[in-house]
Amino acid sequence: MRYYREVPLALFIGAVTGALVLGIIGRAATAGVGLITGNALNLSLKGGLEAVIVGTLVGAVGGFLLLLLRSVQGGSELARGITVGAILFVCSYLVAWISGKITFSLSSIKLFTIGVVAIMFIVYGVFADALLTRFESRGRKRERTDNIEV
Repeated sequence: MRYYREVPLALFIGAVTGALVLGIIGRAATAGVGLITGNALNLSLKGGLEAVIVGTLVGAVGGFLLLLLRSVQGGSELARGITVGAILFVCSYLVAWISGKITFSLSSIKLFTIGVVAIMFIVYGVFADALLTRFESRGRKRERTDNIEV
């Protein structure tokens, strides 16, 4: 029964963390890679909103995946976060490859960009798991104090 109460929390934390890390920081990172490599930045409000919306959706999926991993796998927050980030990165990369947005002609700039994106997904997973652990422990502590009769 406890998991049913944790699903909305996991979806919310995953979505917020995804919007911040994968959306906003991700858009800033791609702009930074563009500046480093000398490519055009192509910054627009539409592109920024699209990154935040996609980051929110992927983050919500990641929050649910994180909750599933917590029920199956014990271990540390860091290991779970890295696992979730890696799974989301591989799935996102495969979706982008299937839709034709990424080709297999890998240059050093593409490899660098893919590395930055992979690191962002891992950072997302670690932060989302840390936040979920923090809020779950607060909820459990609150439940214990509510159940004590005076």
